[in-house]
Amino acid sequence: MRGVEQIPWLYDAMCFVLERTGLTRWRRWLASGARGRTLEVGCGTGRNLTHYDPAVPLIAIEPAADALAVARKRAPRALLVRASAEALPFRDGAFDTVVSSLVFCSVPRPEVGLREVRRVLSDDGQLRMLEHVRDEGWYGRVQDTIQPAWTVVAGGCHPNRRTEATVEANGFRILEEDRRSEGTMRRFAAVKSDLR
Repeated sequence: MRGVEQIPWLYDAMCFVLERTGLTRWRRWLASGARGRTLEVGCGTGRNLTHYDPAVPLIAIEPAADALAVARKRAPRALLVRASAEALPFRDGAFDTVVSSLVFCSVPRPEVGLREVRRVLSDDGQLRMLEHVRDEGWYGRVQDTIQPAWTVVAGGCHPNRRTEATVEANGFRILEEDRRSEGTMRRFAAVKSDLR
């Protein structure tokens, strides 16, 4: 069964509402910090792609062909590649910036995807992420309860992932000066750290 995230017109309608309530400024923050060769992982229908500086060399990946078709219309200058976060078709250290927006909640094996991101990121590069995460209060228990049904309806989205901890466990250090939190939404920049 396809979930909401795999139906481009429905996903775009949901995003439109979220963007009117503040998501657009966080998307702008993600894209405005991109420097040098940039990879966007999981571009979906391309809602971030119009926020990048035209001077930034940009490649975006997305596993869903129908979402890529919409993204191509939205951002014809970007090089779009059908690929998965878990198997990035790029050489080691190829990118100065990697951007991910509302993606790692749905990647089947997020630790594999993050190791791939780390591999293709240059040693002095930056990962910039926007994600929803598990709440640590009572709402986190609600997220845990609804997760099985939500994951089916939303096409793989896990509303209760602790993505920040997964990022740090897979070779990144989150920069506190760029970290923002609003409810269950997080945005942050991270750099490579030593793998233990």
